[in-house]
Amino acid sequence: MAQHARSRHPVTIDGTTAKVGSADELALTLDVLHGQHDRTVLEQLRPHLPAIVTTPRGLMAVLEPLSAEDQRYLIDGLAGCLTGIVGSAGALREILAMLTDVPVEERLLEVIGTDGLRSLILTAEDLAGVLEFVYGQCDRRVIDLLGRDYLAGLFQSGHDVSVVLRALDPGVQPDFVAGLGWTRLGALVHDRRDLAHLMRALPADASRHLLAHISRERLAALVANARQWAAVARYLDAEEIACLRQRLEGGHGAA
Repeated sequence: MAQHARSRHPVTIDGTTAKVGSADELALTLDVLHGQHDRTVLEQLRPHLPAIVTTPRGLMAVLEPLSAEDQRYLIDGLAGCLTGIVGSAGALREILAMLTDVPVEERLLEVIGTDGLRSLILTAEDLAGVLEFVYGQCDRRVIDLLGRDYLAGLFQSGHDVSVVLRALDPGVQPDFVAGLGWTRLGALVHDRRDLAHLMRALPADASRHLLAHISRERLAALVANARQWAAVARYLDAEEIACLRQRLEGGHGAA
């Protein structure tokens, strides 16, 4: 069966008309104009933008030549379709990586919204990948949009949490940890890897809180001999090692 030809839509600049039917054609048109009439082009095509920009690669191609203000205009023009265009957490990460303006990142996240982010971010690794390429208060906005209950469901182990903590802005980490709760964090420590990576990702004072929510018996089972101690200690700094040793010896709130 023959495929239907893609619809192409006219754009008129200074009396000259061109037709645009794909993201590549739109990106080329914007590039040729050198930023002089970008908003005029986008305004003329606005009703058709969701039919023109249909893939994450296409979205990046069109975003690239635009000013920050016009990037926001494009994102607004794709509202309602943006999650489907982006399609995956990996693509969202790539788009965020190319953006350099925090308000544009904020607008992208707001337009995708809670439901969209939840459909894209399905694992702790997905979340860490997105957080790695957002700036300023965008870290906090991602966390707020996903919501505490949804976030809790992403984590199956302490290692999962550590991956996200390493990508998270340090200023947001305390609220993130508080939202999960120390009891929940302690319960996610299933093995030595969880213990070592989670302690390493937390500040030393926070590691102390974590250890206080793991019974001394559990810790002793995880670090039962010199070889196991060495396997954990190589991830920790001196203060964290001291905290762990003190906890194993029965100090600082030991059970």
